[in-house]
Amino acid sequence: MKPDKPINDMTRLQTVKNALAQYTWLPIACATFAMAMVLSVVSDSFLSGANFQSILVQASVTAIMAVGMTFVICTAGIDISVGAILFFTSALFAQLMLLTDSYLVAFCVSMLCATLLGYVNGFLIVRFKISPLITTLATYTMYRGMAIHLTEAKNIPVPREMGFLGNGSLFGVPVPILLMLLVTAVGIYLLNSTRFGLYVRAIGNSAQSAQETNLPVSKITILAYLTAGITTGIAALILLARVGGLQSGIGIGIEFTVIAAVVLGGTKLSGGTGTVLGSVIGAVFLVLIDNGLNLLNASPYVYDIVKGVVLLIAVIIDKLSVTRQQQSVLQERAKRIRSASQTLPTT
Repeated sequence: MKPDKPINDMTRLQTVKNALAQYTWLPIACATFAMAMVLSVVSDSFLSGANFQSILVQASVTAIMAVGMTFVICTAGIDISVGAILFFTSALFAQLMLLTDSYLVAFCVSMLCATLLGYVNGFLIVRFKISPLITTLATYTMYRGMAIHLTEAKNIPVPREMGFLGNGSLFGVPVPILLMLLVTAVGIYLLNSTRFGLYVRAIGNSAQSAQETNLPVSKITILAYLTAGITTGIAALILLARVGGLQSGIGIGIEFTVIAAVVLGGTKLSGGTGTVLGSVIGAVFLVLIDNGLNLLNASPYVYDIVKGVVLLIAVIIDKLSVTRQQQSVLQERAKRIRSASQTLPTT
């Protein structure tokens, strides 16, 4: 009976590993906790409720955009244009407020256009079979140019009532945090509990296999980019309200921060595996980095360097994980072939 014990221990260990593998957000959650502990030592004021609230408010824009980006990357795609969509949505809202003086009209039209721009990205990728990177890089330039043409690169202030979306509170909780929690909950439900989420992951695993099994690949791909457009529109209005008006530099570079948050959160760039919760935690982690550098009085120019290094490390880890998974599959196949060959009769 003694020889069975190591086998049982190995089986239990493998079971635990398989269970933990389902929670791809655990590594970034642990890293975020560790970062918070380090910062609490560096600064006594870090552990205050006001500081935590400030961190979550700062993370809300990136986190909301990361929810939509998770669906895109799960399909093995990518969307570089989200920063330009954010800028265009903000510009359109500000311009409509000047023209109509109607908050409701500006809100509805700008959100509709953000959704439409996401749809255009998905349609172009599906219809013309162009690389998502090239397509969204082109639309990034186009959308940003449209926004600059619309506003003539002017700074436009927004009315005071707009500030509630970025600086107001409900039941003592800042509105940006409430919206972040709401978008996160909806995103988790869509990805984990609906056919849409199931199809998104299936397309990311193998678009060809999904096509062969008659899944609506084109429709789901377009819906994934449309989702990114919607979340970017929400984030745009929150950011516009927080800033207090339209600025020509709004949204520049935010797409890379969003992608970094998603990859750090455990969503594979190769597609098929994703976690909305991990993406949101990844956004909080990146804000903690900014917070830590600020506490250390680091130069503002260092911030982007650190974020770039973090993104590069995340991509390398993602690549190593995919390679390890592929090697594991190949080893398993080789083992089956060897086992089958041993059972064949010898001639």
